[in-house]
Amino acid sequence: MQSSAKPIVSTRAEDPDFDERIDRFVVSLGERVDALQDAESAGDRAKLRALAAALREEASELGYPPLADAAARVELACGEQGMETLRKSVFDLTEVSQRIRRGHRSAAG
Repeated sequence: MQSSAKPIVSTRAEDPDFDERIDRFVVSLGERVDALQDAESAGDRAKLRALAAALREEASELGYPPLADAAARVELACGEQGMETLRKSVFDLTEVSQRIRRGHRSAAG
């Protein structure tokens, strides 16, 4: 399923003013997702919520609505009791981030 999901390209990809910021964002995305996964594994909901909020804001600014939505779902899940919802939201965010990395011009080269 993962490989058949369409790559995600920034809605700001055609705006040269955003090129450098998008590049830095996509390059750092793997590390940021790792930090989210680590916080989730450790059961540190406060840290997870803060990381997800920062990711949501930057994803919105840089034209990645699917990632902003996924990060918002992680934030929401941090306030719920069930660990399964939290795990699923982090898993979904990871999937979206992989699609973004595949959609970035660095993946084409």
